Amino acid sequence: TLKIVKTLRPAPGKTAAHVEFTRDGKYALLSVWDPDGAVIVYDGETLEEVKRLPMNKPSGKYNVYNKTRYSAGTSH
Repeated sequence: TLKIVKTLRPAPGKTAAHVEFTRDGKYALLSVWDPDGAVIVYDGETLEEVKRLPMNKPSGKYNVYNKTRYSAGTSH
């Protein structure tokens, strides 16, 4: 469903954007769009943080499969 089940706030005061689930739904990927930002990997079921990959203003779409197959619930 498109029901909101949790609000992710990985870096207070910074912009969190571009949340995408992997094709298999195992992970959700989120960008913290900041010079001291990161791509954060969350467990797709629990939405607990799994890994943080430091990056400078990461942005992008991480799941090309969903972008080319679906329109509901995507940001394109």
